[in-house]
Amino acid sequence: MKKFALISLLSASVLSAFGQVSVDSAATSIASTLEGGASVVKDYAPELSLSLLSVSASVGYESQYVFRAEKFAGHSIQPKVEFAYPVYGFDIYVGAWANTPIQGTKGGLTEIDIYGGVNYYYKSARVDVGYILYYYPDSDQTQNRLSRDMEVYVGGALDTSAYLWGYNLNPSAYYFYNWILKQQVVEISLSYSIPIGEQLLDDGRFTLPVTLYGGYLTSGRKNGDNGAPDSGVNYFYWGVSGDIAFAVTDYCTISGGIRYSMREGGQGESVDHYPLQGRENNLWFGGKVDFGF
Repeated sequence: MKKFALISLLSASVLSAFGQVSVDSAATSIASTLEGGASVVKDYAPELSLSLLSVSASVGYESQYVFRAEKFAGHSIQPKVEFAYPVYGFDIYVGAWANTPIQGTKGGLTEIDIYGGVNYYYKSARVDVGYILYYYPDSDQTQNRLSRDMEVYVGGALDTSAYLWGYNLNPSAYYFYNWILKQQVVEISLSYSIPIGEQLLDDGRFTLPVTLYGGYLTSGRKNGDNGAPDSGVNYFYWGVSGDIAFAVTDYCTISGGIRYSMREGGQGESVDHYPLQGRENNLWFGGKVDFGF
């Protein structure tokens, strides 16, 4: 089992996902919720109203699925859907994210993440608390049991527009805890959407979102709760992503670009040292279509 993301954030990419996981992964998605910015805050109304419900969805392609500097799959399709609703000043959200290798099980890990949480906004700051369940259909069917891989997370982000002459660098910091893997992750990220359309093309629909992220992961049971002796790992990771995005309409954006990540540490020859997946350095590309209502 793997594992972060964020997420990004997060970050993103974990999540970001995550945000690295993260964001994308649900933690990269969280990092991606980190990367792409928070949901728009809506005023609370005493009566329930569908007009307050926010719905976002995306379908993406990635030439590699890399999460927290581990490569888990090759060419993959990554759909996501999320719902958010304001309640007494809090923004409650639930969502699902998936990685589906184009070549099936030969292409790497199939994964479905179910997540939910609560955002609270105070002036330019956002505080986020949530939970992620990681489900691996292929391995779960082989072992004839449901995965118990899960994380809780807490983090926050800041809109720096009011402090940096209108520039929002969206700094964020998140902490993830996975009691199944005895794992802790700390991830920080910066993201900025460069208005290249306004600066170069006289068309504000073009932007260049850039995200930088870094984190530290320590796990005492990275191999999971499978009855085998615990296998631990500790390592640092960081990365960057850059996309060219085009806002087709107010509700649809198309983007694509390159990503790079690397890690340091975590490798060893001892029996109790978990072997990380993939290379230490990864360079890949991807793109997606985002919808929001």
